[in-house]
Parts: sequence; structure tokens; C-alpha cells
Amino acid sequence: MSQWSDSQKRTFSIALIALAAIIVCLAALAGIFLLARQVAVVSNPPPPTPHPDDGVLVTAVQPNSPAAQANLQPGHILLRLNDQPITSPERLTLLLENMPAGEAYTLLVRDEAGELRQTTAVRAATPPYLGVTISELPRSTANPNQPTPDATVTRPVITDLPVVTGIVPGSPAELVDVRVGDVITAVDNQAILNGEELLDQMAQKAPGDTVTLMLRRGEETLLKTAVLAPNPDDATRGYLGIEFRP
Repeated sequence: MSQWSDSQKRTFSIALIALAAIIVCLAALAGIFLLARQVAVVSNPPPPTPHPDDGVLVTAVQPNSPAAQANLQPGHILLRLNDQPITSPERLTLLLENMPAGEAYTLLVRDEAGELRQTTAVRAATPPYLGVTISELPRSTANPNQPTPDATVTRPVITDLPVVTGIVPGSPAELVDVRVGDVITAVDNQAILNGEELLDQMAQKAPGDTVTLMLRRGEETLLKTAVLAPNPDDATRGYLGIEFRP
């Protein structure tokens, strides 16, 4: 029985090492490919499913506006701004007003073909902040499976931002320098449209909770964070210490 020579052994060892190196390289490439696919899936999550009643209709786009740069076109339906639903033209205007100039944000859009897509726009420094003309979404477009409600029972969205008319001395509001004449536009980063929505937000607060108010004071937009006190009429409820209209 013949035995291998030293040169044959060396050749065989080199071949085994080369084969092992090839296998390691192939495994590494396969791992990189799978990781890249996972990153792509995480980086490009599917658009969220909008509520059937969300959305406003784009009827015109101004040239060279943020909307034009975001490839918005007449006929598109704007459904969400970041994680906020766009339920009316007033809501979209309010969300943009409360955003710092130059901030980028994501819009969820339904195009003419009915496909959902996401696009990014930048809030302009001066109005119009997006550069579109918009209108209420017809009920048949918003949810074609529901019948159009009777116009006599349709409740329009009331946009009447609460204005501070009084501050209770020594209250949490006074301690953080909320002033008479301040317009409250958001509570805890949730835009509000009227005094009823402000009351709804505050009804969920307890003593000791912190609340962040976004205020419009003249041309300024301010953020004030207060720690709520017990309500004099109900110690289980949070108390800010302001009067407002409407």
C-alpha cells in the first residue's frame, strides 16, 4: 500500500485550506445578504392603515413649494402628518402652524390610483407652509361603503382655539408664566382645535401629572410644562388654574 509523499501531503493540505476559506467567504456573503434584506424591511415599514374618515383632497399645488418638491399633485389625498391624522383642512393648517420652520415631516398620501405612499416635506418659514390648496374629502371618496349622511345631522369641525382669559394666582399656570391672551394650540404634542378638545385632554390628567402646553403669544410659539395641582372641587383631578374662552 503506497504512502503519500511530503509534496502530495502539502498539496492536499493547501487544497483543504483553500476549500475551507471559500466556504467561510460564501457563508459571510450569505449573512451579509440576509442582514441587508432585514435592514431594508425595517427601514421601509409598510404605511399605516388610515381611518376611513381621514384625509383632505389636494386641488392645486403651487410651483416650487414644499408640496411640489414632495411630488404632491392635484387629486392626491393627504391622510397623515407624521403620526397625526389629517381629518380636515383646519387640522392640517393647525399641525403645520405648530411645527418649527425648516422641520422635515412625513406625509401619508393616497394617489389617484388608490395606492398608499409616504413622502417627506419641509415646513416653510412663512405661509403657505405646504403650498397646496385643499378641500374637504367627499364622503364617497373617504369611505365609499358608507351612505352619505343627512346634511341636517352632519356636525362640522369647529375651529376656535382657546384663548386664556384669566390666571389663578399661585396656580401651576402662573408658576410657568402662562399669560392672559395666550392661545393654546396643543397639549402634550396633541394639536387641539377648540375649547372642548382642551377640556377633554385635561380631564384625563391627575394631580402631579406634567402637562406641556404649546402656546401662541403674538408671533411667538412657546412651550410651557407645568405640574398639575389637585383641583379645588375634586382632589382626584388635575388642576392647571386657567380660565379660557370659548
